[in-house]
Amino acid sequence: MNWGPHELVDDWLAARVYPPVTLTGYRADVGAWLDHCRTTDTAWDKAAPGHIALWAHVPGAPHRRTARRVSAVRSFYAYALDRGAVVHNPAERRPGFTNPAQLSPATLDPRQIAVLLAALDERGEHGGGRTRSRHPHPLQDRACGYLLVGLGLRAALVTALVLDDLSTDGTIGLGADTLRLPDPSGGHHLVPLPPLVREAVNAYLPHRVPPRDPARGGPLFTGRTGAKMPQRHPHDLLRSVATASGLLSAGGVSSPVRGHAHT
Repeated sequence: MNWGPHELVDDWLAARVYPPVTLTGYRADVGAWLDHCRTTDTAWDKAAPGHIALWAHVPGAPHRRTARRVSAVRSFYAYALDRGAVVHNPAERRPGFTNPAQLSPATLDPRQIAVLLAALDERGEHGGGRTRSRHPHPLQDRACGYLLVGLGLRAALVTALVLDDLSTDGTIGLGADTLRLPDPSGGHHLVPLPPLVREAVNAYLPHRVPPRDPARGGPLFTGRTGAKMPQRHPHDLLRSVATASGLLSAGGVSSPVRGHAHT
C-alpha cells in the first residue's frame, strides 16, 4: 500500500496513547519535519540521519528541544516501518561508543549528530570576533565538522576539497551554496549545501589562511602555514568535540550527554 506521510501521522497518533501535551508536540514536530522534507526536496521515506539532525538542530536552542524533535521523528518512523511504508528508521537510536575508533559519521544517529553540531557551534562561537578562542582555528573546525557529521563526508574527502569545489547556484552575494564531489566513476556531481552547513562554510572562508599552492583555488582547509590540513585532523576534531559534548569520555568510554534529555 502506498502511504501518504500525513495519513501515516494521523494513523500513528490515533494508534498510540500519549498524554495530550506529548500528542500535540509530536504532531507539530513531525508536521514540521515533513514540511522541511517538502521544501528541501528531501524524500521523507529515504531520509538519512544527517537530514534529520540538521533539521532538528537549531543553533542556540535548548538541548531538550532537539532531543524532543528527534524523539518525535523516531517514533513516527518506527510506526511507518511497522506499516511497511519505509524500509528502515533513519532516526533509530544507536549504541554509545566504547572505543574512539568506532566514532565516525556513518555510526551516528540523529541525536548524536545534533549533539556534535552543538559542540561545534560552541567551539566556533567566538571565532569571528575579538574574543580569543581556546582553539586555534575555531571557524575552520566548525566548517570542517559540519561537512563531516552534517553532510556525512569521509575525512579523506574533506581534506581533499579545494576552494574551486565550492560554487554558487543561488542568489549572488549569499556565498557558496553548492559543493562539487567526486563520483566513483571518476566524474563529479554537485551537492546543494544545507543551510546550516552553508553558513558554517561561509563563516570560515574570510578567515582561511591563504594556501601555499593556489591550484584550483588551493586546499579548502589550510593549516597556519598555508599547507593542506593533515588528513588526521578531521578524526582528531571529531574525537575532541565528542569528548567535549559528553558523547565520548576522555578515556574512550561513552558517557551521558550533558544537558541532553534521553529519548
